[in-house]
Amino acid sequence: MVSIAAVIVIGLSTTSIGDILHDATRKYVCRVEGPDCGDETWVEKERPEKPEEYTWTLASAWDGEIRGEGSAKVAVEFALAQRGKPYDWGASGRRAYDCSSLMQEAWREAGVSIPRTTWDQIDALQQVPKSDLKPGDLIFFHTMANYPPPSHVGMYIGNGQMVHAGDPVNVTQVLGNPRWESIWVGQGRVPQG
Repeated sequence: MVSIAAVIVIGLSTTSIGDILHDATRKYVCRVEGPDCGDETWVEKERPEKPEEYTWTLASAWDGEIRGEGSAKVAVEFALAQRGKPYDWGASGRRAYDCSSLMQEAWREAGVSIPRTTWDQIDALQQVPKSDLKPGDLIFFHTMANYPPPSHVGMYIGNGQMVHAGDPVNVTQVLGNPRWESIWVGQGRVPQG
């Protein structure tokens, strides 16, 4: 007798999951902050065609664990060094990033393995009060109306600001900013040594 799990694994291994996920999600319209709107208002842009660097395989699926402890200083410095690089949905760096890949790569440089997507990141991290934000904490937002929250993530760097893969990677004031405060979903802390 074949178990349900075996059927699912066989089905996944014979299907191009990346293509299915990408085709399903790129149909949504996302709101991004960028130079086209003078960094002052939200504009709507359609998701790009499939990025060259976007790949999803069964082997790259997150197993539910965060591994390691790291330095927030290293993660913040890495993320800040990426300023000016383009936003590319599904990109995994170093030429371009999407929001969650920038966070994953920054913390990988600091010695911590965290999940790839915003949903897995917020679920995996230790939740902290907004009033206790520290540099290196990840902050989550709901930027896409037809997409489950959170759909955007940035890294808190202090002074009410975050570094994030906007369009391009940039530093943005979030605390006290009505636009960001109105779409704020939560915040989490990566294990630090």
